[in-house]
Amino acid sequence: MPPYGQQRPRQTHVGKLVVAVILFVIGPLMGLAIWGIGSVIAVASIATSGDVVTNGQQVSLSSNDERALYVSRTASANNCTVVDPDGKEVRTSPGGGMNISNNDGDFSSVLTFKADKSGDYRVSCEGLDDTDAILVGPTLTFSKFAVPLVAGLAAGAICWIFATILLIWRHRAVAAQNQAS
Repeated sequence: MPPYGQQRPRQTHVGKLVVAVILFVIGPLMGLAIWGIGSVIAVASIATSGDVVTNGQQVSLSSNDERALYVSRTASANNCTVVDPDGKEVRTSPGGGMNISNNDGDFSSVLTFKADKSGDYRVSCEGLDDTDAILVGPTLTFSKFAVPLVAGLAAGAICWIFATILLIWRHRAVAAQNQAS
């Protein structure tokens, strides 16, 4: 109780304001962190999955598998081809520019293709020796980064929603105090 004749100090609800400001700042940062970590995990899973074969060997694929062909960065591969289980050449698309490193070496993508049916596909590149490694791995697509992006956006949005609720509560509490006096 304050001494007789003096008013009780008003609550300013500064704590709610401080927490709201912190949530407004942390929300986007946390969202970026979640998206970044998720993207690193996606890239790591791409780099560690796939089959490493030597030039001219076969790799088993399932129907509708989309794959990329990666050759060693130190090798000079010219014309790469993929042959399906029936012996027909598979239609490919140029897919150069992506570099991957894993325990089998450093690779650079040269093309992408889609397996129309399940079976063993033969991969070969002109300019490579029969002992040169070829990585047949997954393609890099936006869909692999969509889940981390959505999770990051959701985390940031949740922080902003909580901050907004805190600011509304603070505003109502201060308005009620002003009305009471």
